[in-house]
Amino acid sequence: MRTLRTLHRAAAVAALGFLGASCSDRTPDALIGPRLDVRDLQVVMAAQQRHTDALLRIPGVIGTAVGLLPNGKLGVKILLADTSVRGLPGALDGIPVAAEVTGLIVARSTPTTRARPAPLGFSVGHPAITAGSIGARVVDAAGNVYVLSNNHVLANSNDATIGDPALQPGPYDGGTAPADQIGTLFAFKPIDFSASGANTFDAAIALSSTSDLGNATPTDDGYGTPNATIFGDANHDGLFDDEGALLNLYVQKFGRTTKRTHGQVTAINATVMVCYEVFFGFCLKSARFIDQLVIEPGTFSGGGDSGSLIVTDDDAKNPVALLFAGSSTQTIANRIDLVLQYFGVSVDGGTSPPPTPVTDLAITSVSAPASVTQGASVNVVVTIRNAGNQPVSGSIDDTLRDVTDNVTIGVQSVPDLAAGQSTTQTFTWNTTGSSFGSHTLTASLSLTDDNGSNNQASTTVTVNSPSVIIHIGDLDASASRNGSTWSATVEITVHDANHNPLNGATVVGHWSVIGLNSDTCTSGDLGGNGTCIVLFPALKRSVASVNFTVVSVTMDGRTYDRTFNHDPDGDSNGTTIKVFKP
Repeated sequence: MRTLRTLHRAAAVAALGFLGASCSDRTPDALIGPRLDVRDLQVVMAAQQRHTDALLRIPGVIGTAVGLLPNGKLGVKILLADTSVRGLPGALDGIPVAAEVTGLIVARSTPTTRARPAPLGFSVGHPAITAGSIGARVVDAAGNVYVLSNNHVLANSNDATIGDPALQPGPYDGGTAPADQIGTLFAFKPIDFSASGANTFDAAIALSSTSDLGNATPTDDGYGTPNATIFGDANHDGLFDDEGALLNLYVQKFGRTTKRTHGQVTAINATVMVCYEVFFGFCLKSARFIDQLVIEPGTFSGGGDSGSLIVTDDDAKNPVALLFAGSSTQTIANRIDLVLQYFGVSVDGGTSPPPTPVTDLAITSVSAPASVTQGASVNVVVTIRNAGNQPVSGSIDDTLRDVTDNVTIGVQSVPDLAAGQSTTQTFTWNTTGSSFGSHTLTASLSLTDDNGSNNQASTTVTVNSPSVIIHIGDLDASASRNGSTWSATVEITVHDANHNPLNGATVVGHWSVIGLNSDTCTSGDLGGNGTCIVLFPALKRSVASVNFTVVSVTMDGRTYDRTFNHDPDGDSNGTTIKVFKP
């Protein structure tokens, strides 16, 4: 993926491009370029498709597309990463060919403020990514509204789970969960990263609400509200009537980074390799996309514009495509008809009914350590979210109770919360007088609202007797040379609650270097008094040091508590020790 420095450079260049594009003197009736003979277009597309796979096997070739060549005639474009590619054909089955250097095509990912309802084009993203753009507010047959953007923006390139939060603004712009959650991931089309993948779009939707999500771009510098009817769909079947009509079409978009820009579809039916992970200029992970639209100039988009909705550059503002990738010279976009059809939604052109008022204050989580030793003070964190569409204020209490021992741990007042806003409250639980075993801790709200099912939540914590606690009482390391390699040895001492050596406890650890080693031992082995040994033989001389970390200690009737780990000679923290090459 691009570094942030590169993303900033791209944004600056795109801003300059926007100034130039906005001064266009093109008249509205010039929205579509010269019409093409459908038969000629079909012949060119057939030749392109026959040869694309072979062309993509040539190093440096990253795609093909159909468009007008420099001489103004229809032909096949071969897209190149750089100028080093040689030996390309001048024609394919008699169809003229032109090479075009685009640079590496990468998935677009990186303003930026929080807004409710959020306008189209504003920053959004899954918690694990940087930031992308809200493309559109889309609606299903039942009237539910969703954020439309890319898979790699809302679903972390397949790595997300349905129900994950969608943050506005995105994480790179300061968005955090759950305070800035605008919706929850509802569906995404998985990206096929195999070499033979035939992806048609990179898209996902997140369930939201009309109070959190707007359906128009910003009033000051946006293009307004997109049309609910897609471009070129006279028969209303949800698909483009004539894909050839997209070629030379003038379009616009509003996105997180470059805001409102203008461009033209210069190629259709593109097959491209799109890079999703870039490391120092090398692509580590890519996906093959087919039937894509190519838009120029290169300043049409920048990193962070991923997910933007592309519409016609006229008063109709009909949806055309979903922006998802690009290079320094081109933007690559998915056909919007295929995206909307897949999810069974349509672009919300402002006809959705106003939401029914809902007051819903919810406890979304109660978190605490899984186990504690009696006498310890434990922090229990309760997260509360206004899940309705109405502000919540007044005297509302959050009460945390130890249901097992029938004890109130604490009561705190809930602050005023706007719709979608969250807060966390920390309670301190002193376990000195707590009984041994499993405890259910339940947080509950004093408010009676429209959804009582989420007004309380619980977690369980096991309180252990100090007498059964075992821990690490000492870690000692040694090293030895053996020709061109060296060995690391760690001796582990297990203690009981009274700090006496204890035999029969199984220790499992982890070495910081991959290789053949022993990482499990039982105290008392080899005649040791509460001790056992793990060994990493045959380490390369290039390895200057290696760490060993105790992961678990198990023994029937005993409980391991790593907070008691110690080392009397101070060469470790009782949990991890470093062994240096001799």
